[in-house]
Amino acid sequence: MSKKGHKSKLWPVYFKYLVNSQTKESLSGTVLDEESKVPLVNSYLFIKNYPEFSWISSDEGAFSIRFPESIKSDTLVVSFLGYKSKEVPLLSFNAPGVKIELDRLMISLDEIVVRPEALQLENLIHDILKNIEINYPNQSHQLSGLYRKISTDYNEFTGLVEAAVTIQDVGYSKSISNSKIQINSFRKGDELAEVDSVYLDYYEKVKARVVDETGIKPISNDLVDLYRQNPARGAYHEDALFTEKGLRMTLIGIPEMPVYHEVVGFELVGNDTVYQIAFGSTDPPLGTSYMKVNSRDFAILEFQQKIFTNADRTDYIEMFVKYGKVEGKYYPEKFVQKKMRFISRDIGGHAMDIHTYWFDEVKTGKFKKIRFKDEEKADENIGSKVYEYNQDIWINSEFLKTHPLDSAIIRSLERYRSLQEQFKINGKK
Repeated sequence: MSKKGHKSKLWPVYFKYLVNSQTKESLSGTVLDEESKVPLVNSYLFIKNYPEFSWISSDEGAFSIRFPESIKSDTLVVSFLGYKSKEVPLLSFNAPGVKIELDRLMISLDEIVVRPEALQLENLIHDILKNIEINYPNQSHQLSGLYRKISTDYNEFTGLVEAAVTIQDVGYSKSISNSKIQINSFRKGDELAEVDSVYLDYYEKVKARVVDETGIKPISNDLVDLYRQNPARGAYHEDALFTEKGLRMTLIGIPEMPVYHEVVGFELVGNDTVYQIAFGSTDPPLGTSYMKVNSRDFAILEFQQKIFTNADRTDYIEMFVKYGKVEGKYYPEKFVQKKMRFISRDIGGHAMDIHTYWFDEVKTGKFKKIRFKDEEKADENIGSKVYEYNQDIWINSEFLKTHPLDSAIIRSLERYRSLQEQFKINGKK
């Protein structure tokens, strides 16, 4: 069968990120009130260690989900506002049509900072904006972490780029263009996808013509581009996401293009209540775009937005960001950006680049500043540069121990030769 024949049957790309299309599991069932047996409409379900995989139950409380076989030992988390969340091992689902029953959650009002009426979107937007300067850092700081790009083409993983990085930021009230990124160690695998060099040449000429006509240079450096997607980071722009205009457009929309929203669940984290709000162009929202808000300080802890680019919902771009609290401020812990690859005329969700940052260390106060000559330039394409490969640094990398490469990806990338051989050949001699 041709590639075109496969295209309409594709899974979302993140499933291909873990396994090929032949290794998948599925389960279906209903979420019910344990006492009344009434279906819980719009209950929220996600896989515990892969929260990007999420679903919302239908008007009858029904759900049907598919997941990679490689994570079948993980756990399904089910939540509904006003009920105790339930964790169910995926391995325990041995038959279709399973019923998941949730207990009502009896909480005194003193235990929850935000009352239900305060969850009205107008109030929520106001409180988020009022607390941005308190919640996010305005002082200089450094982040240390790991960058990884996984490329896909249909049912195969076709490329890998990894870099240990340091990012120096000047604070969220100043321009993000003043931030600096330094690559401390770099490695790159082979490109296994079918690349149309004629099309790429044409695509580059089109981009150059756009630059000539507009005077605006695109960001060619993937590391710089990904960091500048931080939605909390550009709050000084009037149309940035974490502004009144940005949040209203994202969560409410305009009369001609309304955005629907739904509180789909919550979790208790220490003494705080964290609400999850799904939003999107459908009523109810699909759950693929959402944000998590801490009811105590109104910080956005997670934000994911998935924008479909075709009617079949097979082609899309997606951004996910997660923040963690350090010394009273929220810093990014993880960024994920998924976007289509322009490597041939056959453009779509079958060929994607999945960019990820993990930040495992935050430094404030005094730190060694990144020199101008060592920083990554926005107009440089790291894919075309050759860096020295130091095998010893990567073997002992704490980042890789914390964020290992999935075995399914390794098997796909090692179709012709080992990754170590690829890294050595593609590195600076």
